[in-house]
Order: sequence, then C-alpha cells, then structure tokens
Amino acid sequence: MQSTAGVTVCCDMACKADSEQTPQSFRLTGLSEQMNKQKEDESILQVKDPEPVIPDATLQVEGESFYVNRQCLAHQSPYFRALFFGCGVESSRRKVEIKGVGLQHFRVLMEHSRTSRLALDRENVLGILETADFLQFERARLLCCKFLERELHLSNCLGMMAYAWQLGCTQLYTAARQVVLTHFAAIVAEEDFLSLPKETVAHLLASDDLAIHKDDLALEATLHWVSFDSKREEHFLELIELVRPESLSLSFITELLTRMKSSDPRAKLICKLNEHFPASWSVGRSMRRTRTRETLFVLGGPHDQDIPKHGADGPLHRHLH
Repeated sequence: MQSTAGVTVCCDMACKADSEQTPQSFRLTGLSEQMNKQKEDESILQVKDPEPVIPDATLQVEGESFYVNRQCLAHQSPYFRALFFGCGVESSRRKVEIKGVGLQHFRVLMEHSRTSRLALDRENVLGILETADFLQFERARLLCCKFLERELHLSNCLGMMAYAWQLGCTQLYTAARQVVLTHFAAIVAEEDFLSLPKETVAHLLASDDLAIHKDDLALEATLHWVSFDSKREEHFLELIELVRPESLSLSFITELLTRMKSSDPRAKLICKLNEHFPASWSVGRSMRRTRTRETLFVLGGPHDQDIPKHGADGPLHRHLH
C-alpha cells in the first residue's frame, strides 16, 4: 500500500512540475488544435442530406400511382433500366402500368428504393422476395434471403431449400441445405423428406458433409424414400451406389439379411440389393464423410463368423465383410 501511494504521489508531483514548466500559451495552443481537429472529425462524420430527387415518371399498380425518378430506379434494377431506357414502347412514356405484382409488396419496395429501408416480417417476406425477384431489385432480394436464413428450422429447411433453388437464391439454398445435412437424422423423419425429388435425395446422400456417424442411416433413408412410392424402385440401385459401405455397421447388415425373409415391406428392396450388388461397393474404399467420427464396419475385416447365414449365397453377404 505504501509503495502504491508513493508511485501516485510521484506521478502527481511530476505532472505538477511539467505544468509549471509548460508555458500557458503552449497549453492553450494545444487545446485550440485539439478543438479544431475535433470539429474536422465531426464534419467528416456528418452525412449531408441527399439532394431531392425529382419524379419524372408515374408507375401504376392496381390503380394506385407511384411518382418515381426513372434514372434512380434504373440504377437499382435492370428491370426498370430496360423498361425506361430500352427499346420498348414504355421508354417513351411517362406513365406505365406494372402488371404481375401485388400492390402491398410493390409499395414496400418503392419505399425501399427511396429510403433503403425494407420493412420485413414473417407475413410479407416471401411476397416481397418474389416481387423483388420479378422486378430485379437485387439488394431487396438479398435482404429477404438474409431474413429467411434467420428463420430456418428443422420443420422448414427442406421446403426452404427447394424454394431457394427455384428462385436462384444461392446463399439461402446453401444455408438451408447445411441445416438438412447437419440434422439429417431428424430430417429423414419429416414428412417432407418423402416428397423430395430423386435428384435432391441423391445430392444429399453424395455429400461428404452429411452429418451421420454410420451410413446405416443413409441406407435406411434410401429404403424409406423408395418404398414410399413403388415407381421409385427404378431409382433404388442408383441411390444405393451413394451409400458408403465402409461405414455400415455389422449389426445393421445383420438386420438387413434378417429382413430378406420377413414380412417387412422393404424386404423386396433388400433382396434386390442382394441380387444386384452395387459395383462401386466392390471397387474399393469410398471417401469418408467429413463428420463421420468412427467406422464400425470395414470392407475386408475379419468378421465372417459374425454374419448370419440368411442369404449367405448372395452378394450382400459375400461383399459386406
């Protein structure tokens, strides 16, 4: 405590000595320079009021008129650039009717074009996104996608992924797909999974980022999706090629072989797998999934004694140990 007090006193005395030796004029000059510098910084930070934009055209949507500046809208949207300065008849008109958009969403986008503010909520975001996509307001489109990214959930990520793909919203599609890959076990149980097109199921199964510990789930998901519609049986072997046999567990293979002679509705598919063994499974090891932490089954492993005799004459038995 004494040493600390001593340091404080010495500092105070040193400061006092400096103060006595510093000319008053120097201190005032320094203070004046600091005040001038502060004023300069404040002037730099001040945002000048934008110059008023003079409307030179009228847009009509569902009977309501919007007075706009053509150059301003053309700068924000290729749609309006082509409308106002293209070769169409609208380029020579000062009053143009916009069809194919809703009044409420158009009004929000016109406000955004003037103020850069976009009022989004769960009720209007999809409508505004589609309208912004139609009118090619790219910044508004990106803001809508960002909003939807924050709303992603297990219950909507599959639908959002398809929706984003349809609109070409790459970042939203990637975000939704990542949720699906990360929570695949829960997603497979969702009813929407059964409605996915074959191409989407294939892309998910082929991903190295599919977050599953064993490919048992990948194979089970394939059986689940194919058995939902008999017309999908023609895609079964193609999808099975994407399952990584090194990551199949012995217990799951045992269960598959048992199902072949059971009343399980998927027994037909399992028999088909046994009879038409995927060529890729016999070639060699496939790349492990990034998130797979352990491989419970390895091709060529010493586990013959653990395989049951059901279906012992088929490729499923011969190649899966």
